[in-house]
Amino acid sequence: MNKKATLKLPEKPGKPNPSECCDSGCENCVFVYYEKAVKGWEAEVEKIKKAAGV
Repeated sequence: MNKKATLKLPEKPGKPNPSECCDSGCENCVFVYYEKAVKGWEAEVEKIKKAAGV
């Protein structure tokens, strides 16, 4: 049985559209939040895979 096929992984966060950024270098940029969301998603995926023994 293929363990990967049976895992229920969360959907990866969608990348913001470049037009959503004002290009002012602010610390609460949509791309900063996106990177944080991707890191959290990656950690969650690894946790699920580890628990499943994949």
